[in-house]
Amino acid sequence: MQAGAKCACNHSLAIICGVFAAIAVALVLAEGRCADDGGTASDTAWLCQAASGAATSLWAFVTPGIAAAALLVGVPVYFAVAAAGRRWLFRYGR
Repeated sequence: MQAGAKCACNHSLAIICGVFAAIAVALVLAEGRCADDGGTASDTAWLCQAASGAATSLWAFVTPGIAAAALLVGVPVYFAVAAAGRRWLFRYGR
């Protein structure tokens, strides 16, 4: 690899890690809202089982505040993975 050459794989990996970190935070916080409303989160599906027996998607519990928190986690994860990937590619990418 030439010195200073950009590798799109590093950027793609950083985006994927940031997105998955943001999704994980959003779902954990949505599970908390589900439990606060008296429901239980499903272990096998992204559902909230209400006390009445009705099932609702966990995404229905995502508020703008939860989305902002997910973004506040996802963006730093992106930058951390991008920086670590650049260091790794610079050191071992030949």
